[in-house]
Amino acid sequence: MAVSFAKEIRPLFTDLDIEHMSFFCDLSSYDDVKANAAAILGRLDGSAGTQMPPVFAGGPWSPERIVLFRQWIKDGAQP
Repeated sequence: MAVSFAKEIRPLFTDLDIEHMSFFCDLSSYDDVKANAAAILGRLDGSAGTQMPPVFAGGPWSPERIVLFRQWIKDGAQP
């Protein structure tokens, strides 16, 4: 079964994540996260700069969470 934004991905983003990234995109919005998925993944896994979220904000994500986000993209970024 494909990974779902509503069930598996959206709950990974905390209110603090959403607030801190509002200048870039709305992490609570399926459309925004889908449109920016590659850039978000690059920051989550550290391949596109400093790994996010920062330690003071509860991050970085565990490898399992990053794998789940990557799988969501691979599955076609399902709602």
